[in-house]
Amino acid sequence: MAAIRSEHIVELPLEGIKVLDFSQVAFGPVCTRLLGDLGADIIKVEPLEGEFSRLTSRRKGESMAFLCSNRGKRDLCLNLNDPRGKEIALKLAKDTDVLVQSFTPGVMERLGLDYKTVSAINPQVIYASFSMYGDNGPFRHRRGGDPWAQAFTGVVASQGSPDGPPYLAGHLFIDWTGAALNAFAITSAVLLRERGGPGQELTNNLVNTGVYIQDAAICTYLNDGVLLKKSGRGNAQSMFPYGAYPAKDGDVVTIFGQDDDEWVTLCSILGIEDLLQDPRYDTAVNRTKRKFELYPILDEAFRKRTRAEWEQLFRENKLRCDPCLNYAELVEHPQFKANNMVIDMDHPSEGKLKMLGSPIQFKGIPPSRATKPPPLLGEHTREIMEGLGYSPEDIIQLREEGVVGYLD
Repeated sequence: MAAIRSEHIVELPLEGIKVLDFSQVAFGPVCTRLLGDLGADIIKVEPLEGEFSRLTSRRKGESMAFLCSNRGKRDLCLNLNDPRGKEIALKLAKDTDVLVQSFTPGVMERLGLDYKTVSAINPQVIYASFSMYGDNGPFRHRRGGDPWAQAFTGVVASQGSPDGPPYLAGHLFIDWTGAALNAFAITSAVLLRERGGPGQELTNNLVNTGVYIQDAAICTYLNDGVLLKKSGRGNAQSMFPYGAYPAKDGDVVTIFGQDDDEWVTLCSILGIEDLLQDPRYDTAVNRTKRKFELYPILDEAFRKRTRAEWEQLFRENKLRCDPCLNYAELVEHPQFKANNMVIDMDHPSEGKLKMLGSPIQFKGIPPSRATKPPPLLGEHTREIMEGLGYSPEDIIQLREEGVVGYLD
């Protein structure tokens, strides 16, 4: 299909694309949320009791994990273990552009909703499967998630103190990175199909994603045999003084002083010029070897001024020094506000919600245009079923018999 050129964007890129989403938690749902931000119509299929992340709330009301991962979607509650539930799912699959699922390999085959079955009735479907370990290999049937992916792919083994306990990253960064990769792959497959290419099956898994985002470190081992290990403070792949330091009123991050000229400037800014005369620290390699001797000296120097004072001094010397913000400081920062990332919306049970918008924004399109609030459990079941030709009486009977679910 030829590209349509215009001076102004008049619609979202994926408007008209239908996505059937069987995924749960984050790896798949955040992917489909991104597709929804681009205009796709997302039908989320949940079990009658609700998906896992909906059931793990630590707050009154809906789980924030669910709310954040599922805004902009329509919700259908369906018992896929009932043949009639499978029949409804196949009716939807027959007319969908994209099907996304994140079950352990083999589950969709057992349910009769695998790629072979779906593509037989919809040859143009893009069928995206996302799992923990992938479709092949001895671990293919194991369940998992972001923390296990961090452990399996070397993240845990390469961070923290050499003699300390293992640490997991504080955020599910493999899930969220994988979701973006998944959305990129699906959008690419849609583009290929619109240009006359085939429907197809594509896959990704958390292990491949975890490996991908450690590309340089793993390739260093593959080619040079250098194994990234726990190295404590800073970054094992970077030269000293890469890292964060405590200012008088918070923390700052700086990566300067790695080469000899920067080291001279850094010591001058911090008022620790005496270090320049010490032969133990005369090269970047020597400073990195002795970084645990130098950290306390730099910490003491940084504590003498505020974050704002250090920012000004560093910039006057053409070096960067940025504040380490907490969330309260971040959301009030003028730069954060200028990026227009917060969307206000009304939710049927949660009231007014503030949600983060898409990090990718199209000029000329309001960031809230494709945004609908996260759905209630089964909120759109009747609407979707009626669209498939079921009568109100049929839908009521199917709910009474445990095939579909919705709220009155």
